[in-house]
Amino acid sequence: MTLDCMAGWESKQQLVKQKPLPGSDKVSVTFESAPHPDAQSVALAGDFNQWSPTATPMKQRKDGCWWATLRLPRGQEFAYRYVVDGRQWVTDHQADRTEPNEHGETNAVVVVR
Repeated sequence: MTLDCMAGWESKQQLVKQKPLPGSDKVSVTFESAPHPDAQSVALAGDFNQWSPTATPMKQRKDGCWWATLRLPRGQEFAYRYVVDGRQWVTDHQADRTEPNEHGETNAVVVVR
């Protein structure tokens, strides 16, 4: 599935897409981040990977947007952030909601349906 992250960011449309997996309690969840023009890498860190800034690298499309798809259990919520070049933590303000974290910053939260 290809999302239009550029149009999504401009229209404030949510850039986390979910697709239930038939016969499973898991959901395919695709996260997209807008382009980061000078970035060499973008990763997805969150509750689902113990907040590792390297465990879930995202792939870059030709339009510059970054994406990653995970299989997550239905009915749960996961806090997450994007990590640009291993050092800049970026909040997805178009997530289902946001919440403060222990570092005085904000995490995005996806509710897996």
